Amino acid sequence: MVHPFSIVETLKVSWAVLKKNVATIAVYTILSFSIIIGTGFVVKFILIDLILGSVGVIISIFLVSFLFLGFIKLIFRLIDKEYYDFEFKDIVPTLKMLFSYILLLVIVSTLAVFVTNAIEKLQEGLLQSFLGIVSGLFIEIFFLFYFPICACFIVDDNSGPFESVGQSFQLIRGNFLKYLLLFVLIEAMVFIGSITVIGMILVIPLVNIILVVAYRKLIYSHLDVDDDITETL
Repeated sequence: MVHPFSIVETLKVSWAVLKKNVATIAVYTILSFSIIIGTGFVVKFILIDLILGSVGVIISIFLVSFLFLGFIKLIFRLIDKEYYDFEFKDIVPTLKMLFSYILLLVIVSTLAVFVTNAIEKLQEGLLQSFLGIVSGLFIEIFFLFYFPICACFIVDDNSGPFESVGQSFQLIRGNFLKYLLLFVLIEAMVFIGSITVIGMILVIPLVNIILVVAYRKLIYSHLDVDDDITETL
């Protein structure tokens, strides 16, 4: 049976994935947060030299990206484990995935800084304010709205940075309003979870599971094939 993209089904399947694999997801999440916090402590309090600190920041970016892509890969494997078993090496991101993700992150961040600085140099007035609001919204929407889908393509399809952007726009096309509503729900969850540290630790994995499931269900809806996620969970 073919299933169009559905917000209710996406949330239902995401919760099922979390509930059936809570131990695995909890271990990975706690381990990741511990590594990130430990690295941050080293960078802030031990690598106080400017050069060493800069190197530490770069390493931190690679490490966080590695753990994030690994989590996405883990969720894909947990979704598909009905069909085959997987080992630890199967959730380790490849170098191509890592560099594609970081390159996209650097390019978009650089463009955002360049545009922001260019607007700030304009004469103060209505035009500057308007361009500032528009550019700010565009940057925020891309990072929060499209960037997670780009990451899914990088992991699932081994896409390059530019290829993943085009694929994400194509994937969301036709389901923009549904995905927008899902995005609003995710933002509300993040806001509620951000009240406490424990809340963020609980919400972040669930949010990323929702995004991965949404990506997979959007893929199925575009291919017009059986929605295996819905059929098996």
